[in-house]
Amino acid sequence: MNRRQAIKRTALLSGGMVFLKYSLLGQASSLPIPDGSTFGPNEERILQLVVDTMIPTTDTPGAKDLGVDQFVLLMVNDCHSEKDQIAFYSGLHNLDAFTEKGFGQSFASCDIDTRIEALNSVNKKSYASPELQAFIQIAKSRTIQGYLESKYVMTEVIPHKMIPDPYDGYYPASKLGGKI
Repeated sequence: MNRRQAIKRTALLSGGMVFLKYSLLGQASSLPIPDGSTFGPNEERILQLVVDTMIPTTDTPGAKDLGVDQFVLLMVNDCHSEKDQIAFYSGLHNLDAFTEKGFGQSFASCDIDTRIEALNSVNKKSYASPELQAFIQIAKSRTIQGYLESKYVMTEVIPHKMIPDPYDGYYPASKLGGKI
């Protein structure tokens, strides 16, 4: 084999690896759901309402506006154990039954005050399943994480500094409030 053939084969091999990498990434866009769990448009709507109830829209965008529900799903599928995933999806599926039993209507048809009360009462009611409690706990922690790590919050609300301000050893102590 001469040098030209070796270069040609190396280029073909590396080009094939790049093509394979991008073709596999295109297939990874659908989120896998654990066996026995269902996730459809109804569950997607309930999850959007849950994150919107936890961090509602005010003068700043809420969690639903920033797409935090998709972040929650991604984190549950990628970072939690299969046991937690099953509990999350089962609790999401059972949230409507819980609110119908306790409040007489489905979670989606409740007003904002009733939704807040329903989410707060999950840990207080004896008939709330452990899966529902796990769902609320995971959804709450991942919603807060997703909201605080969103582009909007990191650039507009709490601007992130890549390089902190320099240390000034001659800064007067009187400007620190005299508490040294």
